[in-house]
Amino acid sequence: MRAMMRRTKMVLIGATAALLVLASGAQCEETKSPFQRFAERCLELGPRYDQTVALAKENGWPDLAEDMTMGIQPLGEPASFQGWLVNSDGASPFEAVVVARGAVGPKTVESCTMAFAGTDAAEFERSFASTEAARPSGEQKGQGRVRKFFAIEREGVKEALTLDLPIYPNGADEVVASVVAEQRIEN
Repeated sequence: MRAMMRRTKMVLIGATAALLVLASGAQCEETKSPFQRFAERCLELGPRYDQTVALAKENGWPDLAEDMTMGIQPLGEPASFQGWLVNSDGASPFEAVVVARGAVGPKTVESCTMAFAGTDAAEFERSFASTEAARPSGEQKGQGRVRKFFAIEREGVKEALTLDLPIYPNGADEVVASVVAEQRIEN
């Protein structure tokens, strides 16, 4: 009887430990800034269409409406595109990931875009600037928004980055960040 109680206690301790590990993993994701999530999913390795599609399926992200997906992706006429709502719990601010694949001249390119609501745009831009990986290549002002363009060259591959930010950030802003690069064929 005591052996069975010890075994039950060990199983309960193990189950509790597993739940704590899972909870801390979820909290870790939640404590990452929007810029850190963009960097991990799009910026650090460049756009990865197939890997992002697999990640979305693995995580069970719900599809983003097609018109919204098309409006967020930066390619003029993509050959293919997909988008997902990353946090669909209703309690978290809007966050979406969109990937697209298309042609720019004779080259096939891929893009990875993230859109955030309720984000501190000034902090997002400061975090982006602190990476020192990209050099500014222009900007375009619109009504209430500014689109800033940057270029990165990594391992001989040129990447174009775009930050779409409010002209007057208020700490609870809409931010759209994109990376476009020539498609890399994985071996």
